[in-house]
Amino acid sequence: MSDEEYEYEYGSDAEDFNYSDAGDENGGGENDELIEIENAFYEGDDCRNDNPQRALEMFQKVVTLETERGTEVKWRFKALEHLVTLQYRIGQYEAMVKSYAEMLKHISTVTRNECGDAINSILETIANIGDGHFATLSQMYELTFGALKEANNERLWFNTNVKVGKVYLQNRDYTRVAKIVRELHEACQLPDGSGDDPSKGTSLLEVYSLEIQLCTATKNTMHMKRIYPKTLNLNAAVADPRIMGVIREEGGKMYMADEHWSDAYNEFYEGFRAYQEAGNLRAKDCLKYVVLANMLALSDINPFAAREAKVYQEDKEIMAMMELRMAYEANDLSKFERTLKNKQNKILDDPFIMTYVEPLRRRMREQVLLALVKPYQTIRLGFIARELTLPQPDVESLLVDMILDKRVVGKVDQINGFLQLGDGKSSLVSKKYDALAKWSEALGSLSATLGARVP
Repeated sequence: MSDEEYEYEYGSDAEDFNYSDAGDENGGGENDELIEIENAFYEGDDCRNDNPQRALEMFQKVVTLETERGTEVKWRFKALEHLVTLQYRIGQYEAMVKSYAEMLKHISTVTRNECGDAINSILETIANIGDGHFATLSQMYELTFGALKEANNERLWFNTNVKVGKVYLQNRDYTRVAKIVRELHEACQLPDGSGDDPSKGTSLLEVYSLEIQLCTATKNTMHMKRIYPKTLNLNAAVADPRIMGVIREEGGKMYMADEHWSDAYNEFYEGFRAYQEAGNLRAKDCLKYVVLANMLALSDINPFAAREAKVYQEDKEIMAMMELRMAYEANDLSKFERTLKNKQNKILDDPFIMTYVEPLRRRMREQVLLALVKPYQTIRLGFIARELTLPQPDVESLLVDMILDKRVVGKVDQINGFLQLGDGKSSLVSKKYDALAKWSEALGSLSATLGARVP
């Protein structure tokens, strides 16, 4: 390489380091300061994992040296970000809050991407700070909201509020979640406050998603029924599958609470598809709910026949749900119970499924009962009770409900303890019941007539 080429490259490197910024005869000393700041930053970065205490010293040195230079934040902003995460790791929470507040003072001097990445990284890091330090977490959030409002970074303010709302929801701080939902909703309304702004459909979906989860957590079914249809009518919104998965799942739970099993099945299936499209791990749990609602709805549709569901057919928990459905279809009550109670299947580990175990058992027994009584005209209640492993009074109650629902055509003889099936037109027992009914009606009519004649 020639001398001229060497000098040209050396000059270029000098420009990269901004040595020309010195501008006067003391530039050499100023350049030394810049090099010292840069070296301290990279030394701290190198030992963040192995020697956090040394890293703290180096990043604090960067902050101190660059602060002395004036308003320049070339290295200071990133150093403060690292200080916050390091102080969190070693439990220096008061210092962490101070460092974070200092970092937020400089968000207007960096790009919006740098600002967003730093804030998101810190909030994700401290989200699991622990129950004993939830006040510190709340303080960090309030600092964030205030700084973003002041910097007029509306999009980052909105996204941060959504993220924080989910953390509060997970920690069951429903008062703060409600406050965040209210503020987010106000930000998505028309300028005159007359209603939702259709142009902010995607943001509205995020707000409604959070609000629906709050309704589920607080069991506010009435309010959820008012807002849920709005999520399906936001035509201007880009249907983000990550958001729609949550909305559809919660919609399914809403219908399950009302025992609208078919509607719940449809909602869970849409939620499952959205979760799978987004690559969300909730897809597997939602598929379990699809199967649950499918059985409760007495549907003939096999949810595992769908292409999306076949992806999970080798998963142990999904295989257990497949076995449960096969036992249901085969009217095999003993296999159904074994599959349900097998701890390795983890079916009963899900609190939501646990809520509907008894209705599911009842559906299973109804199916078995229908298959059991089909060949008979008259069958003893004691025999049905033994087959269903239920006390006889429970069998009577089950039969009465099924007769009223017109799923069983027959009459229960409680005195003699048997079930008479069919319309019974040729049955002596049925004729006796019909005669008694007519006699009762005649007595009622006679009583009314005599009562009318009495002055």
